[in-house]
Amino acid sequence: MSGHSRTENDEVSPALSGIVKIMNGVRALLCLLSLTITAAQTNAAQENMTTGLTFCYEDKQLLPYYAGDGEQIASPPGVTIEHLQAAAKLTRIQLMLQRKPWLRCLQLLEQNKVDALVATYAESRRSFAVYPLTSNDEPDNRLALSQHSTCLVQRHNDNVMQRSGAGIIIARPLGYATPDYPVGVSIVPVQSQQQAFDLVKQGRVDATTTLCEVNQLPAPTGFTEGLEVVYPPLYQTTGYLVFSKAFYLQHQKLATSLWQALQQTQEPQRYYQYLQQQSEPQQADKPH
Repeated sequence: MSGHSRTENDEVSPALSGIVKIMNGVRALLCLLSLTITAAQTNAAQENMTTGLTFCYEDKQLLPYYAGDGEQIASPPGVTIEHLQAAAKLTRIQLMLQRKPWLRCLQLLEQNKVDALVATYAESRRSFAVYPLTSNDEPDNRLALSQHSTCLVQRHNDNVMQRSGAGIIIARPLGYATPDYPVGVSIVPVQSQQQAFDLVKQGRVDATTTLCEVNQLPAPTGFTEGLEVVYPPLYQTTGYLVFSKAFYLQHQKLATSLWQALQQTQEPQRYYQYLQQQSEPQQADKPH
């Protein structure tokens, strides 16, 4: 018989060749997919880095939240600003700060001229401010910036609230929202929380109020030396990072990432450290 005879290898070689081609194709596809994912991740990171968030906040000192007065950014700037800076770094976003009167900040947010601010929840603000919400369309406390409790501060064993019906005077620092107190309570505005403490010690007013719990972390022992902090708290407030409608519409995923990052960068003890480190201690108990 003439010519080349067929062997088993002759039968197998075409099959192996096909498998090799398929494997090479799979490798190429995986390589392309990997490059695509890497490019998408790089683009997302670059987008975050080039996305600016203009944050507006009170131009008056409101310790421990905001430090200093006027348009300049204080150093240290206050716990709220430190908290936001840490979250912005985590999400790789450029945080730009503006200091304005509080009502002006609200107006600028409504006009989409600033991107965000910190506020308590108010139904009326939802027409221009975006809060983190649950599936039931209610404020989501799990994504709050911080939760604060306010306690009454009195002289030891004074039982102030038990005699509120006869009329009592509570000193409150300027710049803080005043809640609804029981009938018989009169409010006296003072320049600082330290001044309020001094007036209570001197017996010139009956009591004041102070921050006594942040994110379930109670105030340290001796926080209000010489006075008694009365528990349970009088009331609680929750502050949220809220976005303008325009920013949220354009950067919804980034806004959600910031809300989540705030949960990772919380340092409740920092609020008390701020207050205790001041040369003339001043204390706050409630954001707007």
